[in-house]
This record gives sequence, C-alpha cells and structure tokens, in this order.
Amino acid sequence: MLGKLKLRKLLKKLAIQGNRLEWIKKKRKNLPEQTEKKLDENIRKISEVFEEKNKLKESGGTVKSGDSKLSPEYIGKLLGETSYNMEHYFKQFRQNALWELFDELWLVVLVALILKFFVIGSFRVPTGSMVDTIEIGDNLFVSMFYYGLTLPFAESQFVEFADPKRGDIITFTEPGPDKKALVKRVIGVPGDTIFIHGKEIYVNGHKLVREETGKVSYYSSRGRIEETTQYEETDENGNTYKIIYNDSFNDELREQINAKCPYCNRSFTVPERNYFVMGDNRDDSLDSRFWGFVPRGNIQGKPLFVWFSVQFGNSVFDVKELRLNRIGHFFK
Repeated sequence: MLGKLKLRKLLKKLAIQGNRLEWIKKKRKNLPEQTEKKLDENIRKISEVFEEKNKLKESGGTVKSGDSKLSPEYIGKLLGETSYNMEHYFKQFRQNALWELFDELWLVVLVALILKFFVIGSFRVPTGSMVDTIEIGDNLFVSMFYYGLTLPFAESQFVEFADPKRGDIITFTEPGPDKKALVKRVIGVPGDTIFIHGKEIYVNGHKLVREETGKVSYYSSRGRIEETTQYEETDENGNTYKIIYNDSFNDELREQINAKCPYCNRSFTVPERNYFVMGDNRDDSLDSRFWGFVPRGNIQGKPLFVWFSVQFGNSVFDVKELRLNRIGHFFK
C-alpha cells in the first residue's frame, strides 16, 4: 500500500514537470539546439512512463519490479534529471506563476471586458427615482450597444446606431461635474416643446394623459416608508408606463419645489442632440427639470432586465428587502 502511494505521488510530480516542459516546447521559439534536444528527450521519457502506465491499466496488470519505467527508482531518477535540466538549461524559458495565470485567463478577461463595455453592462440602482418601474437595489443588465458604442471609461459614444425615443428608459452620464451614471425615462427628444406646471406635463402642446391605477408604498433610500399614488401615463406616441406621485406632497409643497426648478412653470424647446428626461417617481427624482438636458453623447445604453434585486439598510448585513421575484423582470 505504501509503495502504491509513493508511486502515485511521484507520478503526480512527474505530470506537473511534464506540463511545464510541454509549455516551454509549445510557447518558446528559437531555443538553443542543445536546450531543445534535452527538452525533447525529457518530454519523450516522461511520455513513455505514462504510456506504459496506461497500457498496464488497460491490461489490468500491476506494477512489478521488472516494470522499469514505472518503478519509483526510475521515476525518481527522471524527476532528478528533469529538475536539473529545468534549473540549468530551461530556467530562463519556463513560466512564472503570474505568467501562467495570465496565459490561462487573458482571453476570459478580454471577453468579459468586451461584454461589459460594448455588449452587456451591469448597473445597480441606489435611489428611488424610478420606483416602481425600477426598485431601489435592482441590478440591471444594460444593452451597451443599443444606441451606440462607448470606449471604456469614456464619457461619450464614438459610434451611434439609433436615437432614443420618447418613453425609452436610458442609462447615461449625468451632465455636470459629478459625472454619475443615472437611469431615467425620455420625456422629450430634440425639437420638442415642453411645458411643466405642477403635476401636469405638456409635450408639443399635448398633455400627457394619466389614469390612476392604485396605491404604491416603498422603502425609500432615506430609510422611511413612502406612500404614493400610481398612475398610468400615456404620451402622444401612445407609449404607456407607470409613474407615481407622493401622497404627502400637497399643492403648496409642490409649488415650493417647482419654484426652485429651472425648467418648471415655463415653456422651453429641447435643443438638437439633447434629451429631456424624468424619473418615474416624479416627487423623488433629481432629473432634467433641475439640471437640464442630456447630451446625445452622454447616453450609455438601454436597460434590458433585472438580474438581482436587494435593498440594504445601513450596511451589507442589514438587508431590508430581498426581491427574488424581481429577477428576470424585463423593461419595455
């Protein structure tokens, strides 16, 4: 039994050594003639050991003292020979641990980066500006090529495919110094004339029609339960989507907020290559009403669906709500 364990351990070491030699043979070009000759000889001897082992396994035989290439003595001697050659002849050509890791993973990392920046990105929503279309703590898969392509860490798209339409939910880089990644709904496209007064919104003279659909409560990012009324809103193109208004906001409070809103209580036109966006949670959204238009180049992608959803409290150990039912929720 001890002999078998010893042989198994030696074979394992020999296999590792063989892999290292095979890597040098495969990856390194223009080896010195003497080095290449010794390398080929060592690889051949190691291959012979494992060929004999496989033959013995197929025949159902056992290792005997006469099986020279499978004896601990022969394998030990071969390990000594290859170790000596590795140190004196192959050392400068062998892999180091870091290079081995890179050699195995570089393609996986490259594909992952291409997917992240050009195909599918991940976006976690930390605020309630899009409740209840998008919940706080939703993790979204975002199509990064729906409207164009953006280079990694760049703020603008270098290739544009299509333009957002009214009613689209988009992710974009916030105009201004903070450059935060945001998600909102497009209310106005280039050339649209918009007028906002209180809860009423007019686009090109057409009032956005709303129909009350019920009550919605949610645990806000400020740590309290908010009670709201939900509406189904329809724009002039027939796009319908759900929005909410906070029940605790009376007309006087809303007027006070609108007085600080540069784009409220006046008519304005959306400039070329710009978009006017708002959150579906109209009373809890810092959006175009307050900081202006989204330039076309700032648009990053279009949310596709929720892949995970959890809302934390004061720490990652304080889970307020785990929403497994949100997984797979697709957006129009």
